[in-house]
Amino acid sequence: MTSALHFPALHRTHPRGWINDPNGIMRVDGRWHVYFQYNPHSARHERIHWGHMSSADLAHWRPEPLGPVPRDGEADADGCWSGVGLLDRRMDPAGVPTLVYSGVDGQGDNAFSRVLVARADRALEQLVDPGRVVAEVPPIPGLIGVRDPFVFEFEGRRWAIQGAGVRGESGVTPVILLFSCDDLEQWEYVGELLRGDDPVAAEHAPAELWECPQLVRVGQQWVLMLSLWYRPEVVARSTVQVNYLLGELEADGRGCPRFHARSGGRVDEGPDFYAPQAVVDAERDRVLLWGWSWEALSRTQAQTDAQGWAGCLTFPRVLSVEGDRLVTGFPPELTALRGAPLLIDQAGGGRSRMELSGPYRAEFQVEGPVTVDLLSADGTLTELLAHDGGGASLMIDGGILELLPASGTGRTMRFYPSEGDRVLVRGALIGGWELGSQGASV
Repeated sequence: MTSALHFPALHRTHPRGWINDPNGIMRVDGRWHVYFQYNPHSARHERIHWGHMSSADLAHWRPEPLGPVPRDGEADADGCWSGVGLLDRRMDPAGVPTLVYSGVDGQGDNAFSRVLVARADRALEQLVDPGRVVAEVPPIPGLIGVRDPFVFEFEGRRWAIQGAGVRGESGVTPVILLFSCDDLEQWEYVGELLRGDDPVAAEHAPAELWECPQLVRVGQQWVLMLSLWYRPEVVARSTVQVNYLLGELEADGRGCPRFHARSGGRVDEGPDFYAPQAVVDAERDRVLLWGWSWEALSRTQAQTDAQGWAGCLTFPRVLSVEGDRLVTGFPPELTALRGAPLLIDQAGGGRSRMELSGPYRAEFQVEGPVTVDLLSADGTLTELLAHDGGGASLMIDGGILELLPASGTGRTMRFYPSEGDRVLVRGALIGGWELGSQGASV
Protein backbone atom coordinates (compact mmCIF):
# COMPACT_ATOMS: atom_id res chain seq x y z
CA MET A 1 0.00 0.00 0.00
CA THR A 2 1.35 3.43 -0.92
CA SER A 3 2.51 5.41 2.11
CA ALA A 4 1.07 8.92 2.18
CA LEU A 5 4.04 9.98 4.29
CA HIS A 6 7.10 9.12 2.23
CA PHE A 7 5.66 8.58 -1.25
CA PRO A 8 7.27 11.23 -3.54
CA ALA A 9 4.07 12.24 -5.32
CA LEU A 10 5.58 15.17 -7.24
CA HIS A 11 8.44 13.10 -8.64
CA ARG A 12 6.66 10.21 -10.30
CA THR A 13 3.36 9.13 -11.77
CA HIS A 14 3.42 5.38 -11.05
CA PRO A 15 2.35 4.39 -7.52
CA ARG A 16 3.11 0.70 -8.13
CA GLY A 17 6.16 -1.17 -9.38
CA TRP A 18 9.88 -0.57 -9.75
CA ILE A 19 11.53 2.54 -11.24
CA ASN A 20 15.20 3.13 -12.00
CA ASP A 21 17.20 5.01 -14.66
CA PRO A 22 15.63 7.93 -16.58
CA ASN A 23 15.77 7.22 -20.32
CA GLY A 24 14.73 8.48 -23.72
CA ILE A 25 14.23 12.13 -22.76
CA MET A 26 13.21 14.39 -25.63
CA ARG A 27 11.03 17.41 -26.39
CA VAL A 28 8.51 16.88 -29.17
CA ASP A 29 5.97 19.48 -30.33
CA GLY A 30 6.07 21.45 -27.12
CA ARG A 31 6.00 18.51 -24.69
CA TRP A 32 8.75 16.91 -22.65
CA HIS A 33 8.70 13.11 -22.81
CA VAL A 34 10.62 11.23 -20.13
CA TYR A 35 10.94 7.46 -20.19
CA PHE A 36 12.41 5.39 -17.38
CA GLN A 37 13.28 1.84 -16.41
CA TYR A 38 10.06 0.33 -15.06
CA ASN A 39 8.73 -2.98 -13.82
CA PRO A 40 4.95 -2.63 -13.46
CA HIS A 41 4.58 -6.06 -11.84
CA SER A 42 6.67 -5.78 -8.66
CA ALA A 43 8.98 -3.53 -6.66
CA ARG A 44 12.02 -5.40 -7.98
CA HIS A 45 14.41 -5.03 -10.91
CA GLU A 46 12.99 -7.73 -13.16
CA ARG A 47 12.05 -7.85 -16.87
CA ILE A 48 12.34 -4.10 -17.29
CA HIS A 49 9.93 -2.09 -19.48
CA TRP A 50 10.18 1.58 -20.44
CA GLY A 51 7.69 3.63 -18.42
CA HIS A 52 6.71 6.98 -19.90
CA MET A 53 5.41 10.36 -18.73
CA SER A 54 5.11 13.76 -20.37
CA SER A 55 4.79 17.42 -19.45
CA ALA A 56 4.42 20.80 -21.10
CA ASP A 57 6.02 22.70 -18.21
CA LEU A 58 8.44 20.34 -16.34
CA ALA A 59 6.26 20.68 -13.23
CA HIS A 60 3.02 18.82 -13.93
CA TRP A 61 3.20 15.36 -15.47
CA ARG A 62 0.80 12.82 -16.90
CA PRO A 63 1.37 9.10 -17.53
CA GLU A 64 1.77 8.02 -21.15
CA PRO A 65 1.71 4.65 -22.95
CA LEU A 66 4.72 2.44 -22.36
CA GLY A 67 7.72 2.58 -24.66
CA PRO A 68 9.73 -0.58 -25.43
CA VAL A 69 8.66 -3.70 -23.52
CA PRO A 70 10.25 -7.16 -23.35
CA ARG A 71 9.30 -9.38 -26.32
CA ASP A 72 9.55 -13.15 -26.21
CA GLY A 73 12.14 -14.49 -28.61
CA GLU A 74 13.69 -11.09 -29.31
CA ALA A 75 16.95 -9.44 -28.22
CA ASP A 76 15.05 -7.61 -25.43
CA ALA A 77 13.14 -10.65 -24.13
CA ASP A 78 14.52 -10.26 -20.60
CA GLY A 79 14.52 -6.47 -20.44
CA CYS A 80 14.70 -3.15 -22.22
CA TRP A 81 17.55 -1.47 -20.38
CA SER A 82 18.89 2.06 -20.47
CA GLY A 83 19.20 4.29 -23.52
CA VAL A 84 18.28 7.62 -25.03
CA GLY A 85 15.68 9.30 -27.20
CA LEU A 86 16.09 11.74 -30.07
CA LEU A 87 14.36 13.23 -33.08
CA ASP A 88 16.18 11.65 -36.00
CA ARG A 89 16.32 14.49 -38.53
CA ARG A 90 18.47 12.43 -40.89
CA MET A 91 15.42 10.29 -41.67
CA ASP A 92 13.04 13.28 -41.94
CA PRO A 93 13.76 17.02 -41.51
CA ALA A 94 10.84 17.21 -39.03
CA GLY A 95 12.50 14.54 -36.91
CA VAL A 96 11.41 10.96 -36.32
CA PRO A 97 10.95 10.12 -32.59
CA THR A 98 13.53 7.42 -31.99
CA LEU A 99 14.47 5.33 -28.93
CA VAL A 100 17.92 3.74 -28.62
CA TYR A 101 18.38 1.20 -25.84
CA SER A 102 20.18 -1.85 -24.45
CA GLY A 103 18.37 -5.13 -24.91
CA VAL A 104 19.01 -8.31 -22.89
CA ASP A 105 17.52 -11.69 -23.77
CA GLY A 106 18.27 -13.74 -20.65
CA GLN A 107 19.89 -16.48 -22.72
CA GLY A 108 23.38 -15.80 -21.42
CA ASP A 109 25.09 -13.16 -19.34
CA ASN A 110 22.89 -10.04 -19.37
CA ALA A 111 26.01 -7.95 -18.73
CA PHE A 112 26.56 -8.18 -22.50
CA SER A 113 23.66 -6.23 -24.00
CA ARG A 114 22.98 -5.41 -27.62
CA VAL A 115 21.84 -2.02 -28.95
CA LEU A 116 18.31 -1.76 -30.34
CA VAL A 117 16.62 1.12 -32.17
CA ALA A 118 12.84 1.66 -32.16
CA ARG A 119 10.75 4.35 -33.89
CA ALA A 120 7.62 5.93 -32.41
CA ASP A 121 4.72 7.88 -33.84
CA ARG A 122 4.79 11.67 -33.53
CA ALA A 123 2.67 11.71 -30.37
CA LEU A 124 4.87 8.98 -28.83
CA GLU A 125 1.77 6.92 -28.12
CA GLN A 126 3.02 3.74 -29.77
CA LEU A 127 6.03 2.21 -31.47
CA VAL A 128 5.51 2.08 -35.21
CA ASP A 129 8.80 0.22 -35.69
CA PRO A 130 9.71 -1.97 -32.67
CA GLY A 131 13.30 -2.40 -31.59
CA ARG A 132 15.80 -3.91 -34.01
CA VAL A 133 19.40 -4.82 -33.20
CA VAL A 134 21.82 -2.28 -34.68
CA ALA A 135 24.98 -3.13 -32.72
CA GLU A 136 26.23 -6.46 -31.44
CA VAL A 137 28.65 -6.83 -28.54
CA PRO A 138 32.11 -5.80 -29.82
CA PRO A 139 34.66 -8.67 -29.85
CA ILE A 140 36.96 -7.10 -27.23
CA PRO A 141 39.24 -9.49 -25.29
CA GLY A 142 38.56 -9.37 -21.56
CA LEU A 143 35.24 -7.51 -21.85
CA ILE A 144 33.18 -7.96 -18.64
CA GLY A 145 30.12 -6.02 -19.77
CA VAL A 146 28.74 -3.37 -22.12
CA ARG A 147 25.53 -1.32 -21.91
CA ASP A 148 23.71 2.04 -21.93
CA PRO A 149 24.10 3.73 -25.36
CA PHE A 150 24.25 7.52 -25.55
CA VAL A 151 24.10 9.38 -28.88
CA PHE A 152 25.74 12.77 -29.58
CA GLU A 153 26.98 14.91 -32.44
CA PHE A 154 30.53 16.14 -33.00
CA GLU A 155 31.87 18.12 -35.95
CA GLY A 156 28.86 17.39 -38.14
CA ARG A 157 28.73 13.65 -37.54
CA ARG A 158 26.72 11.41 -35.23
CA TRP A 159 28.44 9.17 -32.71
CA ALA A 160 27.43 6.91 -29.86
CA ILE A 161 29.13 5.70 -26.71
CA GLN A 162 28.53 2.79 -24.37
CA GLY A 163 29.83 2.03 -20.91
CA ALA A 164 32.04 -1.01 -20.52
CA GLY A 165 34.74 -2.69 -18.44
CA VAL A 166 37.73 -4.70 -19.66
CA ARG A 167 39.81 -7.22 -17.72
CA GLY A 168 43.57 -6.96 -18.18
CA GLU A 169 46.76 -7.98 -16.44
CA SER A 170 46.39 -5.26 -13.80
CA GLY A 171 42.69 -5.87 -13.09
CA VAL A 172 39.45 -4.52 -14.54
CA THR A 173 39.47 -1.09 -16.20
CA PRO A 174 36.37 0.96 -17.10
CA VAL A 175 36.17 2.02 -20.75
CA ILE A 176 33.91 4.18 -22.89
CA LEU A 177 33.40 2.47 -26.24
CA LEU A 178 32.88 4.65 -29.32
CA PHE A 179 30.66 3.94 -32.33
CA SER A 180 30.00 5.75 -35.58
CA CYS A 181 26.25 5.92 -36.27
CA ASP A 182 25.41 8.58 -38.86
CA ASP A 183 22.76 6.07 -39.89
CA LEU A 184 21.19 4.84 -36.65
CA GLU A 185 20.44 1.54 -38.34
CA GLN A 186 24.15 0.93 -39.04
CA TRP A 187 26.59 1.17 -36.11
CA GLU A 188 30.33 0.69 -36.45
CA TYR A 189 32.64 0.15 -33.48
CA VAL A 190 35.61 2.50 -33.96
CA GLY A 191 37.54 2.25 -30.69
CA GLU A 192 37.58 3.98 -27.31
CA LEU A 193 36.56 7.48 -26.29
CA LEU A 194 38.29 7.20 -22.89
CA ARG A 195 39.86 4.59 -20.61
CA GLY A 196 39.81 4.45 -16.85
CA ASP A 197 43.60 4.26 -16.65
CA ASP A 198 43.77 7.85 -17.89
CA PRO A 199 45.32 9.67 -14.88
CA VAL A 200 42.52 12.22 -14.48
CA ALA A 201 39.81 9.61 -14.98
CA ALA A 202 41.49 7.25 -12.52
CA GLU A 203 41.54 10.00 -9.88
CA HIS A 204 38.02 11.30 -10.34
CA ALA A 205 35.98 8.31 -11.61
CA PRO A 206 37.45 5.04 -10.29
CA ALA A 207 35.31 2.00 -11.15
CA GLU A 208 35.38 -1.38 -12.87
CA LEU A 209 32.70 -0.46 -15.37
CA TRP A 210 31.25 2.92 -16.26
CA GLU A 211 27.47 2.79 -16.58
CA CYS A 212 25.09 5.28 -18.22
CA PRO A 213 27.74 7.56 -19.80
CA GLN A 214 26.40 11.03 -20.64
CA LEU A 215 28.44 13.37 -22.85
CA VAL A 216 27.12 16.90 -23.31
CA ARG A 217 28.49 20.34 -24.04
CA VAL A 218 27.72 22.78 -21.22
CA GLY A 219 28.66 26.29 -22.23
CA GLN A 220 32.12 26.01 -23.74
CA GLN A 221 33.10 22.77 -21.99
CA TRP A 222 32.39 19.10 -22.52
CA VAL A 223 31.06 17.18 -19.53
CA LEU A 224 31.26 13.39 -19.30
CA MET A 225 29.11 11.91 -16.52
CA LEU A 226 29.78 8.36 -15.38
CA SER A 227 27.91 6.07 -13.01
CA LEU A 228 30.48 4.00 -11.12
CA TRP A 229 29.91 0.22 -11.05
CA TYR A 230 31.81 -2.71 -9.55
CA ARG A 231 31.31 -6.47 -9.65
CA PRO A 232 29.20 -7.64 -6.65
CA GLU A 233 32.14 -9.60 -5.24
CA VAL A 234 34.10 -6.33 -5.05
CA VAL A 235 31.33 -3.96 -3.91
CA ALA A 236 28.15 -5.58 -2.57
CA ARG A 237 25.69 -3.09 -4.08
CA SER A 238 27.73 -2.75 -7.33
CA THR A 239 26.25 0.69 -8.06
CA VAL A 240 28.20 3.33 -6.15
CA GLN A 241 27.81 6.99 -7.17
CA VAL A 242 27.94 9.36 -10.15
CA ASN A 243 31.04 11.38 -11.02
CA TYR A 244 31.86 13.76 -13.84
CA LEU A 245 34.89 14.71 -15.89
CA LEU A 246 35.38 18.10 -17.52
CA GLY A 247 37.52 18.25 -20.62
CA GLU A 248 37.75 18.64 -24.37
CA LEU A 249 36.72 16.59 -27.36
CA GLU A 250 39.31 16.45 -30.11
CA ALA A 251 39.34 14.52 -33.36
CA ASP A 252 42.09 11.95 -33.84
CA GLY A 253 43.84 11.18 -37.12
CA ARG A 254 40.77 9.29 -38.37
CA GLY A 255 38.36 12.06 -37.40
CA CYS A 256 37.03 10.11 -34.41
CA PRO A 257 36.42 12.08 -31.18
CA ARG A 258 38.62 11.46 -28.16
CA PHE A 259 37.90 12.85 -24.70
CA HIS A 260 40.74 14.56 -22.84
CA ALA A 261 39.84 14.91 -19.17
CA ARG A 262 41.07 17.95 -17.28
CA SER A 263 39.29 17.78 -13.91
CA GLY A 264 36.38 16.08 -12.22
CA GLY A 265 34.16 15.61 -9.19
CA ARG A 266 30.83 14.21 -8.02
CA VAL A 267 27.56 15.04 -9.74
CA ASP A 268 25.66 14.61 -6.45
CA GLU A 269 27.12 14.11 -2.96
CA GLY A 270 24.03 12.47 -1.49
CA PRO A 271 23.71 8.72 -0.88
CA ASP A 272 20.66 8.18 -3.09
CA PHE A 273 21.43 9.37 -6.61
CA TYR A 274 22.51 7.31 -9.63
CA ALA A 275 22.29 6.84 -13.41
CA PRO A 276 21.31 10.38 -14.48
CA GLN A 277 20.39 11.31 -18.03
CA ALA A 278 21.26 14.64 -19.62
CA VAL A 279 19.47 16.23 -22.56
CA VAL A 280 20.12 19.41 -24.53
CA ASP A 281 17.18 21.83 -24.41
CA ALA A 282 17.95 23.72 -27.61
CA GLU A 283 14.91 25.99 -27.28
CA ARG A 284 16.20 27.50 -24.02
CA ASP A 285 19.94 26.97 -24.61
CA ARG A 286 20.50 24.79 -21.56
CA VAL A 287 21.19 21.21 -20.54
CA LEU A 288 18.70 19.42 -18.28
CA LEU A 289 19.39 16.43 -16.06
CA TRP A 290 17.22 13.85 -14.31
CA GLY A 291 18.58 11.23 -11.91
CA TRP A 292 17.35 8.01 -10.33
CA SER A 293 16.86 8.09 -6.56
CA TRP A 294 16.76 4.54 -5.23
CA GLU A 295 15.37 3.23 -1.96
CA ALA A 296 17.90 3.89 0.80
CA LEU A 297 20.22 1.20 2.17
CA SER A 298 18.23 1.31 5.41
CA ARG A 299 15.22 -0.08 3.55
CA THR A 300 14.87 -3.87 3.46
CA GLN A 301 13.54 -5.74 0.45
CA ALA A 302 10.61 -6.92 2.57
CA GLN A 303 9.69 -3.31 3.38
CA THR A 304 9.95 -2.33 -0.27
CA ASP A 305 7.82 -5.29 -1.36
CA ALA A 306 5.20 -4.35 1.23
CA GLN A 307 4.92 -0.75 0.05
CA GLY A 308 4.55 -1.99 -3.53
CA TRP A 309 6.85 0.51 -5.25
CA ALA A 310 10.55 1.33 -5.41
CA GLY A 311 12.55 4.26 -6.74
CA CYS A 312 11.70 7.61 -8.26
CA LEU A 313 13.21 10.17 -10.58
CA THR A 314 14.62 13.40 -9.20
CA PHE A 315 13.25 16.77 -10.15
CA PRO A 316 14.83 18.05 -13.37
CA ARG A 317 18.01 20.09 -12.92
CA VAL A 318 19.85 22.62 -15.07
CA LEU A 319 23.58 22.05 -15.57
CA SER A 320 26.22 24.78 -15.56
CA VAL A 321 30.00 24.88 -15.19
CA GLU A 322 31.73 27.31 -12.85
CA GLY A 323 35.50 27.10 -13.21
CA ASP A 324 36.32 23.42 -12.78
CA ARG A 325 33.05 22.53 -11.04
CA LEU A 326 29.78 21.18 -12.37
CA VAL A 327 26.81 22.91 -10.72
CA THR A 328 23.13 21.95 -10.83
CA GLY A 329 20.08 24.10 -10.14
CA PHE A 330 16.33 23.68 -10.32
CA PRO A 331 14.75 25.07 -13.51
CA PRO A 332 12.51 28.11 -13.00
CA GLU A 333 9.51 26.14 -14.27
CA LEU A 334 9.33 24.33 -10.91
CA THR A 335 8.05 27.50 -9.25
CA ALA A 336 4.68 26.44 -10.72
CA LEU A 337 4.53 23.87 -7.91
CA ARG A 338 4.59 26.55 -5.20
CA GLY A 339 1.50 26.95 -3.11
CA ALA A 340 0.94 29.07 -0.02
CA PRO A 341 3.99 30.72 1.61
CA LEU A 342 5.20 29.01 4.78
CA LEU A 343 5.11 30.94 8.03
CA ILE A 344 8.74 30.48 9.01
CA ASP A 345 9.74 31.26 12.59
CA GLN A 346 12.26 34.02 11.83
CA ALA A 347 14.45 34.02 14.94
CA GLY A 348 17.18 36.13 13.29
CA GLY A 349 20.91 35.51 13.09
CA GLY A 350 20.46 32.54 10.79
CA ARG A 351 18.33 30.69 13.38
CA SER A 352 15.04 30.47 11.49
CA ARG A 353 13.09 27.26 11.82
CA MET A 354 10.13 25.42 10.33
CA GLU A 355 8.42 22.18 11.34
CA LEU A 356 6.63 20.13 8.70
CA SER A 357 4.02 17.51 9.40
CA GLY A 358 3.32 14.77 6.85
CA PRO A 359 3.16 14.47 3.89
CA TYR A 360 6.17 16.85 3.94
CA ARG A 361 6.03 18.78 0.68
CA ALA A 362 7.84 22.12 0.77
CA GLU A 363 10.47 24.29 -0.86
CA PHE A 364 12.92 26.52 1.02
CA GLN A 365 15.29 29.22 -0.14
CA VAL A 366 18.47 29.24 1.94
CA GLU A 367 21.18 31.90 2.28
CA GLY A 368 23.55 30.19 4.73
CA PRO A 369 23.93 27.07 6.90
CA VAL A 370 20.87 24.87 7.30
CA THR A 371 20.10 21.49 8.84
CA VAL A 372 17.19 19.13 8.22
CA ASP A 373 16.29 16.67 10.97
CA LEU A 374 13.62 14.04 11.47
CA LEU A 375 11.91 14.58 14.83
CA SER A 376 10.17 11.35 15.76
CA ALA A 377 6.99 11.14 17.78
CA ASP A 378 8.99 9.95 20.81
CA GLY A 379 11.30 12.98 20.67
CA THR A 380 14.30 11.33 18.97
CA LEU A 381 16.15 13.69 16.63
CA THR A 382 17.91 12.23 13.57
CA GLU A 383 19.96 14.46 11.28
CA LEU A 384 19.04 14.00 7.63
CA LEU A 385 21.10 16.72 5.98
CA ALA A 386 23.45 19.59 6.89
CA HIS A 387 24.45 22.40 4.53
CA ASP A 388 27.51 24.41 5.58
CA GLY A 389 26.56 27.70 3.98
CA GLY A 390 25.84 29.75 0.90
CA GLY A 391 22.71 30.15 -1.18
CA ALA A 392 20.75 27.01 -1.96
CA SER A 393 17.32 25.66 -2.78
CA LEU A 394 15.86 22.78 -0.78
CA MET A 395 12.97 20.68 -2.07
CA ILE A 396 11.19 18.11 0.11
CA ASP A 397 8.59 15.76 -1.38
CA GLY A 398 7.41 13.00 0.91
CA GLY A 399 10.53 11.02 1.74
CA ILE A 400 13.02 12.61 -0.67
CA LEU A 401 15.26 15.63 -0.05
CA GLU A 402 17.04 17.50 -2.85
CA LEU A 403 19.35 20.35 -1.88
CA LEU A 404 21.06 22.23 -4.72
CA PRO A 405 23.58 24.92 -3.69
CA ALA A 406 23.99 27.91 -6.00
CA SER A 407 27.73 27.27 -6.37
CA GLY A 408 28.24 23.76 -5.03
CA THR A 409 27.37 20.11 -5.48
CA GLY A 410 23.82 18.92 -4.90
CA ARG A 411 22.71 16.29 -2.42
CA THR A 412 19.88 13.80 -2.78
CA MET A 413 18.70 11.48 -0.03
CA ARG A 414 15.72 9.36 0.96
CA PHE A 415 14.14 9.03 4.42
CA TYR A 416 11.20 7.10 5.89
CA PRO A 417 9.09 8.94 8.47
CA SER A 418 6.46 7.24 10.61
CA GLU A 419 3.07 8.54 11.67
CA GLY A 420 3.49 11.52 14.00
CA ASP A 421 7.06 12.34 12.90
CA ARG A 422 7.96 15.88 11.89
CA VAL A 423 10.65 17.29 9.64
CA LEU A 424 12.54 20.13 11.31
CA VAL A 425 14.31 22.65 9.04
CA ARG A 426 16.59 25.14 10.84
CA GLY A 427 19.09 27.74 9.71
CA ALA A 428 19.36 30.66 7.34
CA LEU A 429 15.93 30.38 5.72
CA ILE A 430 14.77 33.39 3.73
CA GLY A 431 11.57 31.95 2.28
CA GLY A 432 9.48 28.84 1.91
CA TRP A 433 6.39 27.51 0.17
CA GLU A 434 4.09 24.57 0.35
CA LEU A 435 4.39 22.41 -2.75
CA GLY A 436 1.22 21.57 -4.63
CA SER A 437 0.05 18.03 -5.22
CA GLN A 438 0.48 16.26 -8.54
CA GLY A 439 -1.95 17.76 -11.01
CA ALA A 440 -2.95 17.26 -14.61
CA SER A 441 -0.39 18.29 -17.18
CA VAL A 442 -0.80 21.70 -18.76
